[in-house]
Amino acid sequence: MEASKATLADVRKLRTFFLQAWRETGPGSLGFTGATEATINQIASEEFLKDRLTNPNVNIYTVQDHGSVLGFAATRRIDEDTVELSGIIVLDSATGKGIGTQLFEKVLYSAREVGFHKIVVKTEIVNRRAIAFYKKMGLEEVGKTTENVEGTSVDVVVLEKAIEQV
Repeated sequence: MEASKATLADVRKLRTFFLQAWRETGPGSLGFTGATEATINQIASEEFLKDRLTNPNVNIYTVQDHGSVLGFAATRRIDEDTVELSGIIVLDSATGKGIGTQLFEKVLYSAREVGFHKIVVKTEIVNRRAIAFYKKMGLEEVGKTTENVEGTSVDVVVLEKAIEQV
């Protein structure tokens, strides 16, 4: 299993992944705050996924095993220097296998290759597991804010890391 950039050929696998991740965790889980069944169905739609996979400012990465997506990460270009890690999702049934770490390392490597100098991530203040993970990956907390997610106010912590150029 190795993290790689997703392509249009992965649309159906990504759809299955999002629906499975939602089934495993549901609306009360961290990382899905504000999400509804309708939101997940939209995110998992072929049209939405194709739009994201062809957007030049967005990159999607997966870790797959035997043709099934076990983990997902997405980035979005903020400006010439900064990329935002929109999130990392690993199936509950696949946690503890280093998939999140593989995805983060792939994101960082790819961002460095493109020439980004900073990576930013926002996660719910109550998501201690994600905050601890990102800090372990070398990100530092730089602030807190409130985001509107599908009509729900979510308090988030903002973490950043300088991307060293080789």
